[in-house]
Amino acid sequence: MLDYVLAGLLAGSVGALVGPGAAGKTMLLMQTACDIAAGAPIGGGILTTNFLSSDGAGVAFFLAEETHAVMHHRLQAAIHAVRDMKQFNSTAACNALVARLSQNLRVYPLGGAGRNARWSVGRSANETKAMVDACKDARLVIVDPLRRFHGGEENDAAHMCAVVEAFEQLAADTGAAVILSHHTNRSSALAGAGELASAARGSSALTDGVRWQANLSNVNEQFASRLGIAERERNSFVRLDIAKANYMKPSPPVMLRKDGVTGALSVWQDSRVKSRKRTQGSARASVPKAQSKVERDAA
Repeated sequence: MLDYVLAGLLAGSVGALVGPGAAGKTMLLMQTACDIAAGAPIGGGILTTNFLSSDGAGVAFFLAEETHAVMHHRLQAAIHAVRDMKQFNSTAACNALVARLSQNLRVYPLGGAGRNARWSVGRSANETKAMVDACKDARLVIVDPLRRFHGGEENDAAHMCAVVEAFEQLAADTGAAVILSHHTNRSSALAGAGELASAARGSSALTDGVRWQANLSNVNEQFASRLGIAERERNSFVRLDIAKANYMKPSPPVMLRKDGVTGALSVWQDSRVKSRKRTQGSARASVPKAQSKVERDAA
């Protein structure tokens, strides 16, 4: 049986999350990390539904651009909804949740530390070992953003193949799934094609090499109109697509809404769909059951 960490992403394999700047990549990854570490959808279960262990599992999250203070706020935002979850209403349940997060979630905010404080593709064997040691017993490893963890040319196919191979080795050494956070290219963003696998910036060798790619993209005016989203609210939404998955069937896009205060993402469903379902359910309930021929004859 295949061992999935997320839908379509296997343990021991490398995937990517691609999106434009400020789309919410780091927040989505933080929410995902909290889910995996807690063994519960405390971050919303956006990517983790049906793939959680009740005991939680190890997560190593490397952030080259964020500081401790910023990540403290992101973590608080990611688990903000816990207060409304019935399973964590008791003190004992909350204490157990804190214990799982403390044990399983390892966040490394490296903002301002400089390249010498970060592991990078092509560095020495000792530094590579330090990265592997930091990921010991992890089920998920997140690298954000990829560009800060290598020093080569993104448009060079040979170099980007080497980058993917380096993280494949990390996945093999740790047994974890590895997600690389990466930016979209300018042409895809301008053309409103950020949901496509080809939207990843630089050489296509990255997308070709990873086994799974999810895309976050801004919602264009036409798509928003089709969903009944008002123009004034459009910037509060992003679209999540599994643009490439070697080990799962294609799935429809998911609309996510950003919390205006915390920036946390949550799954949004078109209210018109809910309304139609309620109307159809009421209509079915009001239609009398058709009589069989035996019943009609008896009458």
